[in-house]
Amino acid sequence: MKVDPEEIRRIKQELEALEKEKREIEMKLEELQKELNTWVQKRDEKNNEVRQLREKAREYRAKRDEINEKIKALKKNREEINAKLDLLYQEALEYRTKRDEYRQLRRLRIPKEKIEERIEKLEWELQTNPNITPEREKQIVDQIQVLATELEILQQIERFNNKLQEVRKKIDQLKKARRAINLEIQKLANQSQQFHEQMIKTYQRADEVKKEADEYHQKVVELREKIREVRRQLREIERKILEYDQRHKELIAYKLVARMRARRDANFEKAVQALEKFKRGEKLTLDEILLLQRYNLV
Repeated sequence: MKVDPEEIRRIKQELEALEKEKREIEMKLEELQKELNTWVQKRDEKNNEVRQLREKAREYRAKRDEINEKIKALKKNREEINAKLDLLYQEALEYRTKRDEYRQLRRLRIPKEKIEERIEKLEWELQTNPNITPEREKQIVDQIQVLATELEILQQIERFNNKLQEVRKKIDQLKKARRAINLEIQKLANQSQQFHEQMIKTYQRADEVKKEADEYHQKVVELREKIREVRRQLREIERKILEYDQRHKELIAYKLVARMRARRDANFEKAVQALEKFKRGEKLTLDEILLLQRYNLV
C-alpha cells in the first residue's frame, strides 16, 4: 500500500488539534467539578442548618407542650379548689343563716358573762336562803329559765359563728391557693407563649434556609447536567482521538512495512549476487556471508 506523507501529516495535525480540544474540555470539566463541589458544600451546609433549626424548633415545641401540660394540671387543681369553695360558700351561708336566726331569738341585750353571773347569783340565793318564800323561789326559777334560754341562744350563736369563722378561714386559704395557682398559670402561660413564638420563628427560619438550600440544589442539578454534557463531549473527542490515533498508527505501520520491504528487496538482490560469487568460488565478505544466512541461501 502506498502511503501519502501528506495524509500522515494531516492526520497528525488533526490528532494534535483533538488533543488540545480534549485538554480544554478536561480543564472545563475540572472547573465545573470545582464549582459543583462548592455548590454541593453550600447546599449541604444549608440542609444541615435546616436540620438543626427544625430540631431546635421541635425542642421549643416539646418545652411548650410540657408547660401546657403543667398548666392543664394547675387548671384542674383550680377547678377542684373552685368546687371546694362552692361547697364552703354554701356551708358558710348555712352557718351564717343559723347564727342570724339565733340572734333574732335573743330577748336580753346583755353579755354572756353577765348572764352566767346572774344565773350563778340566783342559784346561790336558792341554795343558801332558808327563808325564801315560794313566790320568790318561783320568781328565781323563772328568771333562771329565761337566763338559761338566753345563754343557750348565745352559745348556739357562738357555735355557729365559730363554725362560720372556720369555714371562712378555709375559704381564705383556698382563695390564697387559687391566687397562687393563677399567678403560676400566668407565668407558665407567658413561658409557653415565648416557646411557641420561638418555635414559629425557628420553623420560619428553617423554611427560609430550606428555600436557599433548594436554590443551591437547583444549581447542583444544572451543573451536573452541564458536567454530563461536557463528559459526553469528552467521550466523543476521546473516540475521535482513538480513531485518528489508530489511523495514524496504521499509516505509520504501512510506511514502516513499505520501508522494510524496500530494504528487504535490496538486500535480497545483494544476497543473490553473493550466492553467484559463492558458486563461482570467489571469496565472500562477512556481510555477504550474513546475507546468505539471513535468506537461507546456504
